[in-house]
Amino acid sequence: MTPGAGRIHTGDMRAANLFTMLSAYQPGSPASPFENYCTSGLAYLLNRGHNVLTALFRNAAGIANEPLADVEVQPRLAEAGLADLLLTFEGGRRIVIEVHVEPPEPVEHYEGLEAVAGEWEAPASFVTLGLDRQQMRPGWTPVTWLDVVEAIEDDPDPLVQDFHQFVRDDILGMGPVPLEEALRSNRLFALGGAAVRRNFGDDVPYANAISPPMGSRHRYIGTMFSSEPGGQMDRWIGIVNETVPLGEHYQLVFASKSRPLKEPIQQPRALGEWKWAGWTGLGRVVSPVTPDMYDRLLERVI
Repeated sequence: MTPGAGRIHTGDMRAANLFTMLSAYQPGSPASPFENYCTSGLAYLLNRGHNVLTALFRNAAGIANEPLADVEVQPRLAEAGLADLLLTFEGGRRIVIEVHVEPPEPVEHYEGLEAVAGEWEAPASFVTLGLDRQQMRPGWTPVTWLDVVEAIEDDPDPLVQDFHQFVRDDILGMGPVPLEEALRSNRLFALGGAAVRRNFGDDVPYANAISPPMGSRHRYIGTMFSSEPGGQMDRWIGIVNETVPLGEHYQLVFASKSRPLKEPIQQPRALGEWKWAGWTGLGRVVSPVTPDMYDRLLERVI
C-alpha cells in the first residue's frame, strides 16, 4: 500500500515552489493551518536536500545513510486520514512524522497511521516533532523544534537563517516580541507557552487565549494555563488593551482566578467581566515584550 496525494515534488528535489507549499492546506487534518505552515517550511528545506536536517530525522528513525527520495506534506494514508509529513528514502524506508507546535491533544489517529504503514513493503518508522521530548506513544521517537534550530543554526543560507529565526521566535518563543508583532503573529503565543513550560514544566496544560478582534485591536491576547499537570487553567498572562473603547496602548498583565498575586494592580477595564482574584503587571508596553518580562511576572505567585 502506498501513500496517497500530498507529494510536494516529483523528480528534481529542488523543483518545489516554497510559496505554493506554504499556501497548501487540506482541511480534515488534526493539524492547524499554522502547524501545517510550519511543517511546509521544514519540508521545503528537506526537499532542497538539507543534509543535516535529513540526518536528524534519519538518525531518529534508525535508518542507515540513505539519500532522501521524497517529501510529502499532508499525505493521505488510506483510511487513517492525513499524516503531517512523510519522508521516503531511496532504499524504500519511510518515516511518518506527526508535527506539533502547541501542547498536543491525545492523538487517536496514531494507531491508524501505524496500521496503514504496517502494510508497506519496507518497515516504517514513526517520529513526533514537538516542543519537548515526551513520548506520545510507544514506538514514536520524539524530535524537538530545538533540535531543528540546532541542526540549521550554522547554515549561512539566508533562507535557512530566516527559517531558523522563525522557529526560534514563532514556535519556541525565544525572542523579544514587538507590540505590532504581538498583534498580528504567533510570537506572543509562543513566548507565553515557552514561559509556562520554563516556569512550571512541560506537563502543565496551557492554551492560546485571545479576544475576538474589533477592527485591528483586541481586548486581550495571551496564554491561559495551569501551574500543575492536569490542573484547571486558572491563570492568564499577556497583553491587555488599556482603555474602553479600545485604544492603541496595551499593558502587560498576569492574572490569577482564585488567588491574589504579589505587587497587585487594579483590574484592567478591558477585562472588567473577569471575576478573578489576583492582578499584577508591568505597565504599558513601550518596548518589545521579552521572556524575562514574563518570568518576572510569573514569579509573583503567592
